[in-house]
Amino acid sequence: MVTRVSGLRYKDGKTEKIEDVIVIEQKVDLYLNGKKYLSMVASMDQLEELGAGFFTAAGIAHDIHSVCVKGKSVFVEAGSVAEISGSLESAGGFDPGLPAGHVTSNARITPEEIFKIRETLNADVWNETGGLHCSVLYYDHKEAAISSDIGRHNTVDKVVGRMVLDKLDPSSCVLGCTGRQPSGMVVKAANAGIPIIVSRAASTSAGVSLAKESGITLICFTRDGRFTVYAHPERVIGLDKE
Repeated sequence: MVTRVSGLRYKDGKTEKIEDVIVIEQKVDLYLNGKKYLSMVASMDQLEELGAGFFTAAGIAHDIHSVCVKGKSVFVEAGSVAEISGSLESAGGFDPGLPAGHVTSNARITPEEIFKIRETLNADVWNETGGLHCSVLYYDHKEAAISSDIGRHNTVDKVVGRMVLDKLDPSSCVLGCTGRQPSGMVVKAANAGIPIIVSRAASTSAGVSLAKESGITLICFTRDGRFTVYAHPERVIGLDKE
């Protein structure tokens, strides 16, 4: 996912030659039931998860039969497939033009678990490059998958894909993300059936609205012993709502 390049670093009036670690940018081709669906920028690992998770989180296919990776091509076979008129969003995500799913779950989370998930997102590769996002999936209060990628949308797709491939119950999962949570990110959890999102970053007005409408507990700005719950706070144990 990373490589080294030479550069000149300026600091406090001095210049020095350095070898810096940067993210490798490459493209992946996704195929669905034998037909090319789209090309996307992604990091070249966990491509099986990316294929399964992309189509699940976009609400395009929920019955994934198989995923096969050949080089930079990912071939996904699925059952019922929604007919869409998709487009790329300005933030880099893919909008299939489908209504968001609605999540029902009795899942609960404590503040201690929220901070634990936040700490899991401090991936070494982020500290090294500053250019890779990270997502983590917790299942039944334990870490089940983690992914780093050049695209924040891809990291979610990859951990959702691991959930699909391992046949985990989404209603018992929590999604942790480094990236902000606009509607295009929140909808991924809604389509995957994941009831709780924990993010280090901000949301947007559309992201909050979608979380409320789709039944998702949206927790953002998780840092330094604090967090903000924007939707469905009833899932956070011990939260004083007054």
